[in-house]
Amino acid sequence: MRCQVPAELVPYINNERPLGELDRWFTDGGTKVAVVRGAPGSGRTSLATQWVQTNRAKYPDGQFFVRLASGPDGAERERSALRELLLANGWAPDEIPTSLDGLANGWRSCSDGKRIAMVIDDALTAAQVRSLLPGAGDSAVLVTEAGRLGSLRASANATFVDIDPMAEPAARELLRRIAGDRIAEEPAAVGELIELCAGSTIALCVVATLLAEREWPVQRLAAKLRREEHTLRALSKDESLSVSVVFDAAYERLGKLARECYQVLGVHPGVGDVSADAVAAALGEPEEEVADALDDLVRARLAIESADGRFLLSGLVKRHAAAKADGDFVRPLIGYYADHAVATAWAMLPDRVWHKTLLPPAGVHADESWADAEQDNLRAVVAESFRRGEFESVCRFGIALWPFYERGGHAQDMAAVNELGVRAARERGDALAEAVLGFQLGFAHRQRGDLERAVQAFGEALELARRTANAELEATALESLGLARLDQHLLSDAARLLGESLELALQLDDPRRLALARFHLAKALPPARALPLLAEARLALAAEPGNLAKIDLWRGRKLIESGKLDEAAGILRGITAISRERGEVLCELAEIAVERGDVASARAQLTEAVEIFRQRGLSLLGVSARARLDELG
Repeated sequence: MRCQVPAELVPYINNERPLGELDRWFTDGGTKVAVVRGAPGSGRTSLATQWVQTNRAKYPDGQFFVRLASGPDGAERERSALRELLLANGWAPDEIPTSLDGLANGWRSCSDGKRIAMVIDDALTAAQVRSLLPGAGDSAVLVTEAGRLGSLRASANATFVDIDPMAEPAARELLRRIAGDRIAEEPAAVGELIELCAGSTIALCVVATLLAEREWPVQRLAAKLRREEHTLRALSKDESLSVSVVFDAAYERLGKLARECYQVLGVHPGVGDVSADAVAAALGEPEEEVADALDDLVRARLAIESADGRFLLSGLVKRHAAAKADGDFVRPLIGYYADHAVATAWAMLPDRVWHKTLLPPAGVHADESWADAEQDNLRAVVAESFRRGEFESVCRFGIALWPFYERGGHAQDMAAVNELGVRAARERGDALAEAVLGFQLGFAHRQRGDLERAVQAFGEALELARRTANAELEATALESLGLARLDQHLLSDAARLLGESLELALQLDDPRRLALARFHLAKALPPARALPLLAEARLALAAEPGNLAKIDLWRGRKLIESGKLDEAAGILRGITAISRERGEVLCELAEIAVERGDVASARAQLTEAVEIFRQRGLSLLGVSARARLDELG
């Protein structure tokens, strides 16, 4: 019995599920094909050879191994492989045909009626596999996929078996089998190594071999690999067991546009998934062609496609892709995200004065749904813009992302982006932008419950506003500082600042600003003075449902203060369906329930409010609601 299939030298683990799928697939008779799919370095070849070695007795007429990744290009690879198969089956060199069809016919003839197992490694096309299939019989053909093999279903009895990234328990066991029991002494460092390897079998094998050969402490190796620029180099020193060699082989099989897409995904800031639209913008290529090239990356198992059609590279693959980048793709990416952020801002708040002053329309279409999809990328892109010294872009991002961050309660991102924005505006000497970004930063601190930093940011923005002699900006800064003082329960300070803001609004003669100034001042006043202001604000803002809900919330609060519980409850229940205000409304309804002696209802409403505030990242409101809930016992 001839056996060309290599023995499995690496301790084998983690693939019980795909091995079981292969067992079930090859149970019945007839020649059948199983295509093994997985990311480069995932152990596709190991899975196929392991299965054949385990089942050798079932295939007494031979086990054969064909590698298509190396050797001559084009059809010569199949010709070379078929010659080797015929020689292994006793054909004399002068008996072997020269044409591809003749070689394939010869192989089918000599394997007809036999029981053989065969591994076809790194197949690029279905045509390659078809030319290498044995003749009729009860044979098993295992193919490791390196290209598009889906059409095999139409011409062969084929199934597809996927290999998952190695899970942490299996990864720890693989490290133990190669490096020894000493890895149990440093579990945290081992966990870091596993995270760096991102489920890659080849990377884990390299790490384990380094530990076994050098007897380093695990923490020392983890620290070495943690420095990103050294990771691939450290895992690729031995060409026979090299992460880079595996990824390089997959990369070289890609077409030109697919390689460029791979490079873009490699240098893309952050770890979020990326749209085909963004990649197309970075390359200046049509989106349809880029989408096809990205599909090639997915088929090559270099990229992962999410359910909503976006693309992602895992840790080690991303580092490899970044190392391959030979152009500045980040600059056009920054431009793409900045333009779409501006378009989102205009779509969400078309009447905002700072958009008109600081954000010329970008000429593209985007809305809140675009920002939702890109949330994981935006903060990283802003940070990269700042690192590159593109301060004008950083300021644009800060102003443009305000409506999205404020509406969605993304306080952490809002704080990080606006802090960079303030620094960028200062570098540019743009006092107006610095002031606007400063009060936005204060608002982020206020949402996070850090009132001292909020007051500081608002105060600095107010000083800048007065230096620029911009009454609109001064009114906004006064309003923001007054609301922060209100949060600190400093009612007299709040009323004074909000009163000054109202006076400026009267001078500016802007009906909307005047309505908002009345609304905010009412918050700091007793019910008798507050309710008329709220009524005026409500009349002026009748076309804005969001602001009407906020005004009605405060009408309910002031009515509770004045003891008019039934009237307050009626108003508050009318806005419970508006999700943005629901948490605060529930807190007020809880107070009405307490006044009526219904503590159980109050606790239920506060519990729901706490969860709403947690989901929206509204720390200050969440802390207050939790404290009130604790008071009720």
